[in-house]
Amino acid sequence: MRTLKIIAIVSVALLLVMLLMLWYLFLSAEVTVSVTSSQGVSAADVADFESTKTALNDGTFLGTTYHKPTQWKDATEYVYLTYTIHLKNGCLVPIDMIEVQVVPQPDDIAQIGDFRAVSLNAKSEGDLTTTILVPKDTHPVREMIVSYYVWGVSFQVKTISQ
Repeated sequence: MRTLKIIAIVSVALLLVMLLMLWYLFLSAEVTVSVTSSQGVSAADVADFESTKTALNDGTFLGTTYHKPTQWKDATEYVYLTYTIHLKNGCLVPIDMIEVQVVPQPDDIAQIGDFRAVSLNAKSEGDLTTTILVPKDTHPVREMIVSYYVWGVSFQVKTISQ
């Protein structure tokens, strides 16, 4: 009888320790996202601008088309904005299929497609970039939606570039 009592007390103690560990893991498991930089490059300095313009006109563009200009101007009138997003995975499991979607402004033209399968290991950090094509003299502040999967479940985090 005494042995059963000891086994019961040890079992309850183990259950409490496991519940405390689970609670700690739940509270510490988060994915944080921040935009660390934004850089603009004139479309005249990018060799792919003409092919991007042709693909947008033909409907064969690989990426997200926001607003195709009816009349294209000179390449010096457009800018490629590249954003660097820093991700920190505080979870004990990897996050998979990370994707960045830029919420466009009314004059934004397109977001260049990125078809790499990006993952981030457990308890690690990494950077991700995305590029949009915009008219010259457009402010670089944009809202970004970062989507990712944990064990097949989709999550989203929103952030704003500065």
